[in-house]
Amino acid sequence: MACSSDDGQELLPLGDGGAGEVGEESAYVPDTLELDSLDMTAVNLPPEPDYSDPEMWFIQEAMMGKTDLDVFYTCPTEVITDYVSGWKTYGHMNVYDENQRNAFSPDFDKAVPVFGITANLYSFYYRQVTLQTFASESTLASRFPYAYYDIKRAFNYYLEHFNQGRPFIIAGFSQGGKATVELLKELLPSHMKRLVAAYVIGYKVTAADLEQSPNIVPATGASDVGVTCCFSSVGDEGSIWSIIQVPVACAINPINWKTDDTPAEIPWVKGENPENPVVVHKDLERNIMFVDNYIVEDFGFYPVTWIMGKKNYHRHEYDLYAPSITQNIAQRYAAFQRIPTGIKPIRW
Repeated sequence: MACSSDDGQELLPLGDGGAGEVGEESAYVPDTLELDSLDMTAVNLPPEPDYSDPEMWFIQEAMMGKTDLDVFYTCPTEVITDYVSGWKTYGHMNVYDENQRNAFSPDFDKAVPVFGITANLYSFYYRQVTLQTFASESTLASRFPYAYYDIKRAFNYYLEHFNQGRPFIIAGFSQGGKATVELLKELLPSHMKRLVAAYVIGYKVTAADLEQSPNIVPATGASDVGVTCCFSSVGDEGSIWSIIQVPVACAINPINWKTDDTPAEIPWVKGENPENPVVVHKDLERNIMFVDNYIVEDFGFYPVTWIMGKKNYHRHEYDLYAPSITQNIAQRYAAFQRIPTGIKPIRW
C-alpha cells in the first residue's frame, strides 16, 4: 500500500518497481535499463558474458539478514594491453580466458573489506576495455560503449534476480568509476528512490555529466543520501593523469567528507616522514585530492607508475581511504533509514 508524505502526497512504497501497488502476495518487478543498439561488428569482441552463469559473478551475502543494503560494484581495469588471438586484435577482456580472469579476480577480494562489511556485495566480470585503451580519449570513446553494454546487462540481472527491492549503493573504481557515472545518468525514479549513494572512486565527474543528468547530485557532507561521492588522489600537480582526473566538476574529501580544502589526517597509512602524519586536502581549483607525506613502498611494474610517476596514487585509493569509506557507507545508510519512505533529496 502506498504511504503519504507530510503534505498528503501519495508515495510509492520502498521497493516498488513502478508496476503498481505491491501487496503481500505480489512479486517484486523491477524497472530495468534499456540496452543501447550497438554494431557488434565494429570492434573485435570476445564472447558475451552470460549473467545467468554464477561463474560471471562475485557475490558476498554475508550481511544478508543483517542489513537490507546492497552494493553493486564495478571493478577497475586489470587487462593491461590489447592482445592478439589468431588474426584479430582485441581491446576488451575475454571473461572466459583463465589468465585474464585471474588478473581480474583479486579486485573482488579488495572490494570485500570496503563494501562487504556493511552491505551485501554484488560484482561481476565484464568485457572491460584494456588499460591501453586509456591512451587516448578517442579510443576510449569508441571502445567503452561495449564494456558498458555488459555493465548494464549485469545491472539489469542484479535488479531482476538479486536485489528484491532493497536499497542499494552503486560504486566503482577507475573504469568502474566511469561506469558508475554512466549508470547514474540512466537510473529511473524507482531506482533513485532506493539509491543510498554512489561512489565514483579514482575517476572524474565532469560539468557535462552534471548537466546531462539530474541524478548526479554531488555529496556535500558525510550523511546526505541519493548523492554522488567523487574523489581521486595525487601527491603533486605533475602527477595528474588527465584522462581520468581532468576536468573534475565536483569532489569530496573521503576522510572528513568536506567539500572545502580543510585538511584531514589519515592515521592508518605510513608517512614518508614518520614524525608527520599523512594528510589529504582537496584542491579547490582542480577538485582532486592532494596527499602529503604519503610513501608507497611497493609500486611493482604497474603501467600507471611508468606514465605518471610515483606521486599518482590511482592504484592506492583503497589503501588511503578504505576504512573511511566503509564507515561512511554505514553512516549514509543510517541517514537513509531515517528518511520517510519515498522522500529523498534528489532532483528528478
